[in-house]
Amino acid sequence: MSIKEVRFSDYDLKSRLQETIAARGFETPTPVQQAVLGLDDVLSTDLVVQAKTGSGKTLAFSLPLINDLVGGGAPRVLVLAPTRELAQQTAGEMEWLGRPQGMAVATLVGGVSIGPQISQLRRGASLVVGTPGRVIDHLERGTLNPDTIESLVLDEGDHMLDLGFRDELEAILKRMTNIKRTWLFSATVPDSVRYLIRRYLKDPRRLTLSADETANDDISHKVFVCPSRRRYEALVNVLLWERPERAIVFCATKVETADVALRLAQAGFAAQPIHGDMGQRERNHALEMFRSSSTGILVATDVAARGLDVTGVTHVIQLGLPSNLEAYVHRSGRTGRAGNSGINVTLLSPVEARKMKGLIRSFSLRITWFPVPDRKDLEQLEQLRLTEELDKLAAMAEGADYRETAQAILAREDALDVTAGLLARLAFQGARGYALKAELEAEQERAQRDRGRRSDSRGGRRNEYRDRSRGYAASGRPRPRGAR
Repeated sequence: MSIKEVRFSDYDLKSRLQETIAARGFETPTPVQQAVLGLDDVLSTDLVVQAKTGSGKTLAFSLPLINDLVGGGAPRVLVLAPTRELAQQTAGEMEWLGRPQGMAVATLVGGVSIGPQISQLRRGASLVVGTPGRVIDHLERGTLNPDTIESLVLDEGDHMLDLGFRDELEAILKRMTNIKRTWLFSATVPDSVRYLIRRYLKDPRRLTLSADETANDDISHKVFVCPSRRRYEALVNVLLWERPERAIVFCATKVETADVALRLAQAGFAAQPIHGDMGQRERNHALEMFRSSSTGILVATDVAARGLDVTGVTHVIQLGLPSNLEAYVHRSGRTGRAGNSGINVTLLSPVEARKMKGLIRSFSLRITWFPVPDRKDLEQLEQLRLTEELDKLAAMAEGADYRETAQAILAREDALDVTAGLLARLAFQGARGYALKAELEAEQERAQRDRGRRSDSRGGRRNEYRDRSRGYAASGRPRPRGAR
C-alpha cells in the first residue's frame, strides 16, 4: 500500500494563502513545517523547535501566524533574529507570504537609517522582524508598541545568546505584556537556551527534528592538517585541490577576514570579505556578488555570515579550531542545505588537530583526515584534470570543421609552443600552490617528540612516587606531612 505524500493543501490554511504558496512553487512541506503545521493547538501553546539550519523553519512559523491574522494594522507578530542578514531574509520571506493577505512587514535592523523603519511602523505593519538591539531602540523611542504584540518568535535562539544578546532578549520579553504565544527555534539547545525556556516560556511543546551532537547528514567533513604558520598557503592549496563552485571561508577575526580576502583576490581567486566593520551597503554588495556568482568565495566572520541562506554553497572552509562543537556545526550548516550535498573543510595545525579529536570524541560526527595537499600533489591533479579536458575536447571534435586548421597548426615549427599555450588557457591562471609537505612533517615530528618528553616526565614522577611509597612501607617510617 502506497503512503500518501503530505502536501500544503492538506492543512487548514486559508484559500488565498494556499494560492500564494502554490504560486511560489511550494507543494510539499519540509519535516519541520509538517511538525508545526500538524499541531492542532499550535496557536494556543508556546513552542520549542529544534531543527537544523536550512530546514525551512521560516515558513514553519510564518504560515500558522499569518493564517491567523486578518488584514493589516498594528504590529501583531514580532520575530527576533541574531543578525541583520537573517532578519532581512526572514522579512523577505514573510513579505511575499503576507502581502497578498493585506499584511505589511517592517524590518528593524541596525546599520541603516532608523527613519524609514519608523515610517514602516506608522503606515501599519502587522508583521515585524528585527535584531534585538534595534528592536530595543524602537521600544525605547515608543515607535514600536509592545502592547499590540501577540506572537513572539525567537529565531536562531542559540546564536542570539552566543552573540551576547541575553540582556536585550530579557528586556524585550519583559515588555511583552499581552503575548499569547512565544516560539523559540534553535539548531541546538545549550544551557543558555534552557535558561531562557524555563524563565519565559509556559509549558512549551517541544519538537525535536535534529540533535545537538549531530551535523547535517548531507554534509561530508574533512580536516586538512597544515603547518601552523602557513595557514593561508594551506588555504590556497585546499582551494586548488577542492575547486569549489561557491565557498564560504570562516575566519576568527575581522582583521584576518579582510587580509585573507585581499590575498586571495591578489592570487587570482574571486573573493570578497564580509565582516562587522563594513557598512551595510558594502555588505549587501558583497552578498549580492556572491549570490550572483560574480564572487565565488566569501570570506566571513561568524557574526557576518550567520543566517546567510545562499543556494549552491558547495564548500564551507573553517580556518583554525572552532571555539566549540556548536560553532563548528553552525558554520558547516551554510552548505548542504535544502537537500543538496556539501563539503565542510577545516584547516588545523597538528596541535589543533589533537584538540579537535578530543572535541568530537563523544559525538557522532564522521570526519576524514588528510595532510594538506602539497604542490606536487596539485601538479599531479592538474595534469589529470588537463588530460580529462583534452579527452572532452577530442570527443567534441567529432564532426567539427576544424581538422584542417588543426593540421595546419601541427605543421608549424612552433607547434609545441602553440600547444603549450592552449594548455595554459585551460589551466588555472592564479596561484600555483605551495610546498608544505616537508614543513608539516617536521612540525608533526616536533609535536610527537614533545608529547613523548611530557609522557616520560609524567612517568618519571609516577615512578618516583611509587618508589617513595615502597620505601616508606619497607622501612616502617611514617610518611612526611603532605606526602601522598
